[in-house]
Amino acid sequence: MSIPPAKITTTENTTEKTPLKSRYTFWYRIREESNKSSHKIIDKKEYENQVRKIAEFETVEDFWAIFQHLRKPDSCGPGIDFQLFRYNIKPIWEDDNNKNGGKVSIKLRQGFTTIIWEEIIFSLIGDVLPENIKNDINGIVCSTREQFNILQIWFNNWNSEKNNIFF
Repeated sequence: MSIPPAKITTTENTTEKTPLKSRYTFWYRIREESNKSSHKIIDKKEYENQVRKIAEFETVEDFWAIFQHLRKPDSCGPGIDFQLFRYNIKPIWEDDNNKNGGKVSIKLRQGFTTIIWEEIIFSLIGDVLPENIKNDINGIVCSTREQFNILQIWFNNWNSEKNNIFF
């Protein structure tokens, strides 16, 4: 009995893409030199003007086309915020989708930030986060600092019950 050769299929020549459950936008912010190491509070309008859109995506293929060109947090110096938010939600607290929200912040040792940042991204866009919180997450932020980095998960609605999920 002979074994038939394996059939290999590719998606190279097709236009069909794999949709994600949600649409997302990558953003970034480079903090002004004077704000990189200090904790100086800046005006809301100034902050909003510093936030820049990179690209939007709604398919796996479009995500990878963008993601492969993004810098990794551990390869950057202090002063950069990497942001991934659901479509039509800006990474500012004044956005209507964030006004009643809150965040969980985690300090990360440098050298470990990129892997954790990427795993959270994959979990968010892959829709594999716990059912009780995944629809409440508006976005994630990774901020590079001098001594450590900070990862934030932003929620659209915040209450003490959500706080108990993490602590």
